Amino acid sequence: MNKVKLLSYISVGLLLTNILVLCFLFFGKPKHHGPPNVREEVIEKLDFNENQILIYDQLIQWHQHEIMKAEKEMLRLKTQLYVGLASNSDECVKDSIVREIANVDIEIENIHYKHFQDINDLCSEEQKVKFQELVLQISNYFRPQMKRKK
Repeated sequence: MNKVKLLSYISVGLLLTNILVLCFLFFGKPKHHGPPNVREEVIEKLDFNENQILIYDQLIQWHQHEIMKAEKEMLRLKTQLYVGLASNSDECVKDSIVREIANVDIEIENIHYKHFQDINDLCSEEQKVKFQELVLQISNYFRPQMKRKK
């Protein structure tokens, strides 16, 4: 076997290997369907009736509205905090803003808690048993996403 044929076989082998790797990368990944649909999961697992679904949808709207309001306030306060850094504002002002940010964070947790409490109040006695199992799973959805260390 001469060198040209050997190099041709190696080149073809490397080309096929690259094609296989690319196919695996594009087609071999499991499909990521995004975050679970919490609303549908709650309705299904708690077996809500039509009236409960209507009330639950109102609870969701209230929850989303209150969280959005609190997050806007959090963003406003953080902007104010870091703008103060650029202007060398007083340490007391910084501490005051940091306390306000902490209070908004507490408010957000209270909103989440009230939302779960309202869902529990919506449940019948049989559904409350299922809710206790479900609440541990669903509460993870409201946690901030942890970033992986690189």
